[in-house]
Amino acid sequence: ELARSESSTSLPVAAAAADGATPASSTSKKTPPPAQPAKGSVESYDLKQRLQEDLREGILQFNLNPKNGLKTLVKRGHLEMTPAAVAQFLRQQAGKLDKTKVGEYLGKEKEYQDGFCVKVLHEYVDQLDFTGMEFDIAIRHFLAGFRLPGEAQKIDRMMEKFAERYCTLNKSVFPSADVAFVLAFSVIMLQTDLHNPAIKEERKMTKDSFRRNNRGICDGKDLDDSFLDAIYDRIKLAPITLEEDESQRKALNERQASNGASATA
Repeated sequence: ELARSESSTSLPVAAAAADGATPASSTSKKTPPPAQPAKGSVESYDLKQRLQEDLREGILQFNLNPKNGLKTLVKRGHLEMTPAAVAQFLRQQAGKLDKTKVGEYLGKEKEYQDGFCVKVLHEYVDQLDFTGMEFDIAIRHFLAGFRLPGEAQKIDRMMEKFAERYCTLNKSVFPSADVAFVLAFSVIMLQTDLHNPAIKEERKMTKDSFRRNNRGICDGKDLDDSFLDAIYDRIKLAPITLEEDESQRKALNERQASNGASATA
C-alpha cells in the first residue's frame, strides 16, 4: 500500500516532465520593460532649459534697455540687485551684451538711481586685475568689456576709477593716482588722434607732441621719455578697439579687397 501511495503521488510530476512542461518549482525569464527616464532628470533638464531661456531674454532686454533687462533678471532669480552682483554679470556676460549699452550704464551720473551705477562701475573696476601690466595694456584690458562713452565727464569718471585701481595694484609706477588719471586721459586722446580717419596724417599727434602734452604731470616733474615713447609706439601700432569692431573692420577690408580684385579681373 505504501509503495502504491508513493508511486501515485509522484506520477503527476513525472508525467509533466515527460510532456516537456517546466516543473512548478522553476520560473521562466521575462524580458524587462524598457527603462524610463528618471523623473528627476527630466525635471532638471526642463529647469535648466527654462533658466537659459530666461537669461537670454534678460540679456536681450538689457541690450535694448539696461534698466529693464536687469529688472527682468532679478525678477526671475538670475541676479541680485547689488553693485557687486551686477558688475560680475556685466563681466561674465560680456560676449553677449551690447558694449555700447554697457558703457552707457557704467557711465551714468551720480544722480541716476541714487548713484547705483557709479557703485557698479567701482565694483566692475575692482574686480579687474592689472597687476604687472604696462599702463596702456591695462587700459586695453579695462576697455575690452564696453564701449567708452563720448562725453568727457563720463570718460573722466571711468578713467579716474581705473587710475585708482591701477595704482593700488602697481604702487611703484606712479607717485599718485592723480598722475595715472591724467596720463590715462591723455592716452585716450592719443588713441583718438592717431586712429581717427578724419584727421589727416600730417596733423596727427607726433611722439614729441605726446611728450609735450604730458610735461610736468608727475607732481611738477616729467615722466621718463622712454616710458611715454613706449606707450606712443604701442598705441600707434595697434589701436584700442573692441574685438567685434576689429572683426568688422577686417571683414570690411576683405570685402573691399575682393571687390577691387573683381573689378580688375
